[in-house]
Amino acid sequence: MTAARTQNEGRRHHLALRPLRLPRFAERPPGGPLVVALEGPNGAGKTTLCRALAGFLRVPHFLGTDAAWFSDDFKSRMIRDADWFASAMFFFSGCFEQMRLLRARPEPLVIMDRSLWSTLAVHGAHSVQRLQALLAMLRPVAAQIHVPDFTLVLDASFATCQTRIRRKAASDRALDQLTATAAFHARERQFYRWLARQRPELVFLDADQAGPREVAQRGLALIRQRAPC
Repeated sequence: MTAARTQNEGRRHHLALRPLRLPRFAERPPGGPLVVALEGPNGAGKTTLCRALAGFLRVPHFLGTDAAWFSDDFKSRMIRDADWFASAMFFFSGCFEQMRLLRARPEPLVIMDRSLWSTLAVHGAHSVQRLQALLAMLRPVAAQIHVPDFTLVLDASFATCQTRIRRKAASDRALDQLTATAAFHARERQFYRWLARQRPELVFLDADQAGPREVAQRGLALIRQRAPC
């Protein structure tokens, strides 16, 4: 695909996203911890940052999907082999269950590696039509769905993400490479910018050139502006 064609497709994708609107999700319930989610493309450094922030803040960190959903065989099947809508329902259900469990935690703050935004991001990057279908499906039950209180989106270039993916274990690397194209990466970044226009608690964190410690310090400062710790 030529650079000009890629740019044109990117513009069309951006324009198609603009009129879409998120449903109205549940209000934050009283009590319970502040739930901070880390988002961004594969290879941006979410898991590394998640562990670093949890260590700095002395709070627990969790996968965005409940661990019961994450046996290796089942996870691989739902990412690699399942029909896209079955995969989306699978990860949505795990995210909803994880949020229910986290809301009952005793800590003032918890860190979460991905959330339901990741499922929307992946399918929205595949096609706007998929995103439309998922938003329509969520709309009737959105008032019962809790979303993160604060979201940090790690922003890194395609080249940087690919370099980091190559360092991963073979099984994780193989799954990440399923969407490893520059065009997909660009559409995923467009999705998060679309999301940020509707969710003011979402903030971008540049994770491209800085090392893990510097990114963690920046993330820590952003969380401390909002967190009771």
